[in-house]
Amino acid sequence: MPKVSIIIPCYKVEKYLKRCLDSVLAQTFCEWEAICVDDGSPDNSGQILDEYAKLDSRFKVIHQENQGLSQARNNGKNQANGDYIYFLDSDDTMHPQLLETTYSLMQQHNADLVTFEINKHNQPINNININTIKTKITNQPIYQKNSKSKFKIHFNVCTKLYKKELLNSIDFIPNIHFEDYPFTFAIFKKNPKTIITTLKLYNYAQNNDSISRQKSTPKQIKDYSIGINYIYDIYKHPHYKKELNYIKRTLIPNLLKQQLHRCQQSDETIKSQMFKEFTQQLIDLNNKGLISWRGHNLARYFTYKKLINGGLL
Repeated sequence: MPKVSIIIPCYKVEKYLKRCLDSVLAQTFCEWEAICVDDGSPDNSGQILDEYAKLDSRFKVIHQENQGLSQARNNGKNQANGDYIYFLDSDDTMHPQLLETTYSLMQQHNADLVTFEINKHNQPINNININTIKTKITNQPIYQKNSKSKFKIHFNVCTKLYKKELLNSIDFIPNIHFEDYPFTFAIFKKNPKTIITTLKLYNYAQNNDSISRQKSTPKQIKDYSIGINYIYDIYKHPHYKKELNYIKRTLIPNLLKQQLHRCQQSDETIKSQMFKEFTQQLIDLNNKGLISWRGHNLARYFTYKKLINGGLL
């Protein structure tokens, strides 16, 4: 039985896929399975996956009609046999010691989660000596986990190895963009024992066809709202007041900044609809007490208030 299940959703990535799968084969830790979900990809991605499955039986391939990234990850997770889960995007790659390092840290400290950082510029990293890794170990709530120090937790899923049982009852929200942050905040509601390291173990490759780089649409604004409301619903109980204040000061300003930029950069034909969706979301968040000046650039904050009060840009 594999120790780690790697979930790899695939859609229109034939240009990058072999590089991704080769980085899995290059892992110094061998007790893995890779569950590759061909999400109805119209290119040769499915064929490439089948070729690797013939090459190495640790690659398992699921072919399905297109259901979107979230459901592809959910379906892969539901087929996982490993004690630990790792989510890998099919246009990126792994440091050769990613699994060895994170699995070793999990075992040493009986942790629920190991989180690390992204290598955005593919800077070469020397071999890692596991015995000398500097870490922060915490089972505190998220607002204390991300205290003022160099050890920070990112809210994407590709920078984490999870104990499988930690993911019980938690799925990615289907049919939305930007599904990582609601999933991550649902995980951290459980206050998992977390190991934080600053090692850059995930190699990000710029893909102009990726979901995050798609042309802005009103649906994306709606999807942000779905994700934020999901988080609000699980943290709105008075018991989680400090966590919700942390979300209000850190996550909300970042997400609103992204949305304002998308609205401002959108095509003129849909710009008014974009701002209409965004304004409705701002009014809803304001009614829930999730907008204050803390954490915001003041110019952006006043722009939000102007939209809420019916003003025009």
